[in-house]
Amino acid sequence: MSSNSKLEQTKLNFKGKKPETKPANKKQRADSSNSTNTSMDDLSNINTLLENMTEGLAELREDFKSMLKREEIDDLRRKQFPPS
Repeated sequence: MSSNSKLEQTKLNFKGKKPETKPANKKQRADSSNSTNTSMDDLSNINTLLENMTEGLAELREDFKSMLKREEIDDLRRKQFPPS
């Protein structure tokens, strides 16, 4: 095709009513800095929860150390109430 043939092409004209269309529902892209901040906040919250759980477990361990063992309770009971 030569450049002249392109100029000679007839243009199409639409003479009618344009069909009704719905507006496009555009998905919003997550702002990379915003999603990074959210991820960092989530990680920070998880880290805080893990630290609290670790502290709670350490406190429970200390509490268990101060509790009497079953054998110790049995020994005390035998001393208080010797078998007949």
